[in-house]
Parts: sequence; C-alpha cells; structure tokens
Amino acid sequence: MKTFFKDPKNLRYRLSSVIPGVAFLTSILTAATMTNLKMAHNQYFIWLIALAVFSALCSLALVYAMTSPLKDLLIKAEDIVHFEKVKSDRGLMIEVYQLIEKLIELAKSKENGGRKEQAQFIEDIERLDYLLPLGYMSLMVAHEVRNPLNTITGMNELLKNRLEDPQLLKYVQVSLDAAKKIDIFTKDLLDFTDDVVHTEGFDINEVIDESYRALRYEFKDVTCELQKGELPRFVGDRNKIYQAIHNILKNAFDFERDGGYVKVKSTCDQSFVISIYNKNSQIAPEIIDTIFKPFFSKKKGGKGIGLFISMRNVKIHGGNITVTSGDEGTTFIITLPIQDHTGKEEMI
Repeated sequence: MKTFFKDPKNLRYRLSSVIPGVAFLTSILTAATMTNLKMAHNQYFIWLIALAVFSALCSLALVYAMTSPLKDLLIKAEDIVHFEKVKSDRGLMIEVYQLIEKLIELAKSKENGGRKEQAQFIEDIERLDYLLPLGYMSLMVAHEVRNPLNTITGMNELLKNRLEDPQLLKYVQVSLDAAKKIDIFTKDLLDFTDDVVHTEGFDINEVIDESYRALRYEFKDVTCELQKGELPRFVGDRNKIYQAIHNILKNAFDFERDGGYVKVKSTCDQSFVISIYNKNSQIAPEIIDTIFKPFFSKKKGGKGIGLFISMRNVKIHGGNITVTSGDEGTTFIITLPIQDHTGKEEMI
C-alpha cells in the first residue's frame, strides 16, 4: 500500500478511484452513525469520538495521496534545473568550437609544416573526432527531451486547474517553472543548429512590435522608444528574423532593467536597417568581433549563443550585424537586403 501511494504513476488511480472511494465510505459511515445515534442515545459520545478519529485518518490519507507524487515530482524537477549534465555538454561544445578555430588557424599558417606542428595538428584532429559525436549526442538529447517535457507541462497544467490547496498549487507552479527553464534551454540548443529557411513575406515592424510586447512586462522599469519608418514587406524566414531582433533587444533590456533607456529604429533606403540602442552598456573594441562567437557571454549565467544565433540568422538572409559602442551607450545595427517578391535580392 505504501509503495502504491508513493508511485507518481498511480496518481490517476488515486484521483479517479481510491480517493472518491474513501470519501464515499466516509459518507456511508457518517449516515450509519447518525442512524445509530437515534437508536442509542447513551452511546452518542463513543460514536462521535470514533467518527472523528476515522475522519481524521481519512483526511490524512487523502492529503498523503495527493502530496506524495507532487513532492517526488518537485524533487526531480529541482534536480533537473541544476543542469549539471547540460553544463558538461556545453563545455564539450565550447571545446569543439575552440578546436575548430585552432585547426583553421593552423591550416592558414605557413609554419605548420614542422614536425611539432604536424603532431599537434593530428592530436587536435583526434580530439575533435572524439568530441563531435558527443556534441551531436547533446543535440539529440535536447531534441528527445522536448516530447516528455511537453507531457510533464501538460499534466502539471491539468493539476493546477483542478487543485485548490495553496500549498499544492505552489508545488505545481515550481514544477511548471522548472519545465519552462528546461524548454527554453533545449530550444536554444536546437536553434543553435537550425539553418533551414522558410520563406514568406512579412512586415519587419510587426516583428519589432511582437518582440517588444514579449519583453515589456518583464522589464517594466525600462523606457523603450520605437521609431518605425515606412518599410516594404521583407521576404524571408519570419521566425529567424524575429529571433535575431529579439535576442539583441532582450540583451539591451537586460542592461537597462533598473530604469534605463532603449531605442529601436527601423528604416529602409537601399536596405532594411534596424538599430537597437541602449545607454548603459559599453563593449570594448577588442571584443566586438568576439561577442558573436558561440558560448561567449558577458552576462552572469548567460549561455553565450544568443548573439551567435542572431548573426547567423541575419547572414543566411544576406545581411550583417555591426556594433558601435562608447561612453554614450551601445548600438547594434541589423542590415538586411531589399528583396523582390520571389526572395531574390534586388540590385539598387
């Protein structure tokens, strides 16, 4: 019986069978007790005590049956949120990227013909041959995690709508928050390798508005000015352009969360230009090129792939991102080519 109650898989049986059954038996016993009270007034006190004890035990069983699986789920969710294994996988991916850069430098160098350099080159290739499958496995794990994660989220949402106990609702909400963190991380990891473009015509100003609406409630103290010019429709992958703009805009809001100022401006002359300015961050000139490399982050706890994804999404549309930074703040400038209705770049 104890094993049955502790197993989260049996929660649906407790909700649909065991708990209603216990409640029904309690009701029957109460009715029988009231009948006996009418027949034997002298046993009133004994029956009352017995009924109170039995009701208390039934209530305890109900509470235990409900809280046991939720507590187990909470413990598992908290363990997952620590991302210890994910951090290890991220470290492997960083090492892969660094090795690739090193191999490119060796390939370009004119001095890589020496025996020592060749030995190092072979060693790096062997290390890369070991790390690449691990990086691929990390992406596969991220992909496979999303389906059961959706099930966990759905079941917790169902519990949230049916529970009334504030403490139980708190447990469910913690589980939902943990699942959301995992979902965001796996989505970022999958976006890291997604270079498929789905072309459609859309208004870039609408994408800017959508990104701003997604952030304004989280950053209520930030003043954001939108200067949107008249733009023709852009032909490209709407989701990828949204992602590029959103990642940069969120970074700007992060630096201004204590009552700062952000300005977004869109224009179109010979190309689409979206500039995103914030006043409280400065980027040293020597690291401006580095910030677009994967796994580079100046933010505490940052994964360092947001700006890389933004640059990649813009470049696969034939555009570019430049940065100007100084004492007055930092501006990211997204440039995208004007395209005709077929998606071909127009020559102006």
